[in-house]
Amino acid sequence: MMMTVQRLPLQQVLERPLEFVLCPPAVRFYLTHGLVLLASLAAVTMALWDGQDGFGLIHWVGVIFGGVVLLMSLWPPSWSRQRLINLAFDAERLYIVNGVGKVAMALPRERVQAVNRGKLPGHDGAVIAFTLDLSLNEQELQQINEALGAQVEDRFKLDDHRYRFGFVGNWQPRRKLLAAVAVLAPAVAIPARDEPARDEDDDDWDD
Repeated sequence: MMMTVQRLPLQQVLERPLEFVLCPPAVRFYLTHGLVLLASLAAVTMALWDGQDGFGLIHWVGVIFGGVVLLMSLWPPSWSRQRLINLAFDAERLYIVNGVGKVAMALPRERVQAVNRGKLPGHDGAVIAFTLDLSLNEQELQQINEALGAQVEDRFKLDDHRYRFGFVGNWQPRRKLLAAVAVLAPAVAIPARDEPARDEDDDDWDD
């Protein structure tokens, strides 16, 4: 198999005429962050106000936990949707993205062998919204995993030249997301033992 995987800066990828980018919807993303910011600020303010006559355990809980969430909400990178991008593609290439690391691994779209539409449990507790079966040799697989900061999982290794990559839904509506990735390759069914029960009409992701 010819080596065609290429490491690119994420910003360079985003400047290309992409057909699809898997990142959180702007309105939902910023609204959620805004509500978390206001809620944590309110928790700290109420704890300080109520504790003027004496600080009890509940006041310390409000200040400490509310303060931690408030600081995280005020951290500028937490407001960047680019940090959550995990997949993109244009007419010729597929880009597997590490948004936090600001790097993307590009490979030809014809390397996508199948799209698996079912949900799966992820290793970190997140729900995998769908998976892509990719044709890769060992060196290419190692390069992609290094860029993602991931490790090879036996359950996703299909054979010597095929590996299954999972992607979270990033708050995208289920039908819209699956329709977008369906253009990459034919859909296949995941064995029942690997796939949790689901409602095909459910538009809500668990991640």
